[in-house]
Amino acid sequence: MPTFADLENPSITPEDKVLIQSVLDRYMECDVWAKKALKNTGILLTSHPGNRAFLKASIETHKKTGYWIVLGYDNYLNPKRPDITYEQMFPARDVMDMVDTFIMPYHQTWGGVLYPYFWILKFGIAAMSGFEYIYCANGDCVLEKPENFNQLFDLLGDNDIFPIGYEENGGRPILNTTGIFARREALLKMMDHFEQNFIPYKNYERTCDLMGNCEGRMAVAAKDLGIKIAIPEKNPFNTQLHRKGGTWFDVLGFRHIHAEFGYAYKHKKEFPELKYFDERYMNSEYEKIKEY
Repeated sequence: MPTFADLENPSITPEDKVLIQSVLDRYMECDVWAKKALKNTGILLTSHPGNRAFLKASIETHKKTGYWIVLGYDNYLNPKRPDITYEQMFPARDVMDMVDTFIMPYHQTWGGVLYPYFWILKFGIAAMSGFEYIYCANGDCVLEKPENFNQLFDLLGDNDIFPIGYEENGGRPILNTTGIFARREALLKMMDHFEQNFIPYKNYERTCDLMGNCEGRMAVAAKDLGIKIAIPEKNPFNTQLHRKGGTWFDVLGFRHIHAEFGYAYKHKKEFPELKYFDERYMNSEYEKIKEY
């Protein structure tokens, strides 16, 4: 194996030194990427083909934190539809180049987001076994203040999970999963609870009315398991975050661009900044934004 000491060896020819330097450069390039695995925190971004217009900005802003990025991606490649191509469904190559790990489960036929989101969380968290803390957010959200990311540790304190929002909701609590920061061991316990009350389908039927959607199931899991929740001082405007606001926005500049865009498009309000859109996946909507 070549070493940096070899470059100082007078008996090695200039040609060999060029080759050695080339090999060492590749080693060091890997090191820049690999050393992130030694940190105590990893980032899991969850996404799907319908989010590609917002995914690039999401990864770019989260990558500025310097932490390992895992992209969990919903599988739209239906085995019964061989006409569907990779290009139609996968992120662009330049977007994939920014990701440290890619997770994609089997194609889901469930008619909503709950089932595929569960599998992305389950396998995404499992793949991040080396991290003590996991930050998870939708892949259509951005951080405008990534330099403040480490303030999440103080906000979590000695608790187990710090969600972007938490509401008692008239006795049926909601733990907002648009953004969460948690100890990995707590998340693993919550996902086990989720699975036991979700799979197979008869368990979902049994718990559907009691637990509700993903946010409801996460809140029930936290209560049943004694998971300590750090309640944010300010909740976002609502669970969709179609307006700026809340503790996570104040500290991290956390924004749900997809929700902001959808609300603005429907109600003729001010659009999010152009830099947060990937023109390749916007179609005619992009022209309307530019006109505005």
